[in-house]
Amino acid sequence: MLRQRTSTKTVRYSAVTIDVVCGVMRSTHLTLVVALSFLGCKREVDPQAHAPVASAAYDAGNAGNAGNAGNAGNAGDAGAMGDAGAASGAREPTWYRTVVRAADGVEVWFFLGVPAPGAPGQAAFKIGNHEVRSAATFDGKTLQIPLTVHQTAVEGTVGQDHILRGTFTTSWRAWGASSLPLEATPIGAPETSALATVGRDGAALDLGQPHSVWRLAMTDSGVAKLVIDQTAPGELAGLLFLGTGNIIYLAGNARGDAVVLCGFDGTSGYRVELTLGADRARARGKFFGGHRLDWREALTATRGADFALAAQPKVTRPGVKIGLPDQPALAALEPGPLVVELAGSWCSTCRNAAPFLVELYREYQPRGLHMVSLLYEFSDDRALDAAQAETFKKTYGVTWPVVPIPGSIDDFAEILPRGLRDINPSGFPITLFLAADRSLVAFHVGFPAADAAAEFRRVAAEFRANIESLLASPSAPHRANRHPR
Repeated sequence: MLRQRTSTKTVRYSAVTIDVVCGVMRSTHLTLVVALSFLGCKREVDPQAHAPVASAAYDAGNAGNAGNAGNAGNAGDAGAMGDAGAASGAREPTWYRTVVRAADGVEVWFFLGVPAPGAPGQAAFKIGNHEVRSAATFDGKTLQIPLTVHQTAVEGTVGQDHILRGTFTTSWRAWGASSLPLEATPIGAPETSALATVGRDGAALDLGQPHSVWRLAMTDSGVAKLVIDQTAPGELAGLLFLGTGNIIYLAGNARGDAVVLCGFDGTSGYRVELTLGADRARARGKFFGGHRLDWREALTATRGADFALAAQPKVTRPGVKIGLPDQPALAALEPGPLVVELAGSWCSTCRNAAPFLVELYREYQPRGLHMVSLLYEFSDDRALDAAQAETFKKTYGVTWPVVPIPGSIDDFAEILPRGLRDINPSGFPITLFLAADRSLVAFHVGFPAADAAAEFRRVAAEFRANIESLLASPSAPHRANRHPR
């Protein structure tokens, strides 16, 4: 998730819609990047580390409400963030307790897994039981993790004291290049107790139950939901659900009345600080995020029953006709039901959606469904945009059209598909389900990772139900015995 910046100002957009009205958000977020990890895995794998593979089928469950894009579903998923295990024959990484620091000293802690020296391997960013893995090289001294499709990198060198020191860098034109110092100390195992996001003073904080739900009131982002699973007193894993539909993975520790949860996904860092009241049911705190950790909001938190997080976008005109941007590749699309993904190569969250979209396209394209990704790079450089579109396709094994939409972030409202307004890139991936006449049937904002199991099943079922509705339309063409392109 990114906070939108230019060199002179913070750019804000109200969050999504489709004729779709919403509240104001300060962040931008990530898009349909079609990462190819195994659908059955609960570890998120950066697709640069693997060639495209066929995905296992999901148990879709019951369809949800297609209009409730921001519903966080079953809050019990926070502790279900599983680990699929290493690839067959691969060595597990050496683990480091790692910190990146903002210019003013704000810290984000996570575990970094470094591959064995020698041949190229995989590095891992580990938050609780959730992992993002990416191709890396390590020669015993120098570590390089180039997340090329996202235009970010983690690099470092091991000193004589065995501490790895380096940088987390981004090279985005829209939000400016950045570099934060990184320092990593080797540890025996990536256990939450070793993360030590709070000081050692004070007794470990016991929340009194293994699972709790907190309603957050954030100064800019509005209502959010924080789900905390306590594996032991003082050891916590969390999921932060934002109204845009995005989910942030967190882990950390609690002592005295202080809770600090951190996250890192290879494009941005995150930190949530809470100071609990005596009743352990209310708290005040702060949120930090972004590639510079300069997206900051104050918040209050109230503990209570689980709740469905209302989507910020609202459909104001169901059935509105959507006009795609004036690009030759879009004008050449075949007629028929269409799934449109608003995306960007810089996005990390859409790793969640990617393997499922690939699966859907393989399944439904023979029945006449079309799909297209509109790539918003915001570079104002057509050659760079075209190159990123090719990188996007090759990295994720995408077989449907990926069309870069030229323009800067200041032009965003003007370069959206016609018929949409108040869209915020923080909601990426934004998925539009269009009938053959390009009327809007449904939309969805964001996408959960497979290890948020209940919510993933709900959203997967929602997508399938929307597509079946498109294909059931009398105007939808029927194609038998035709293979995906």
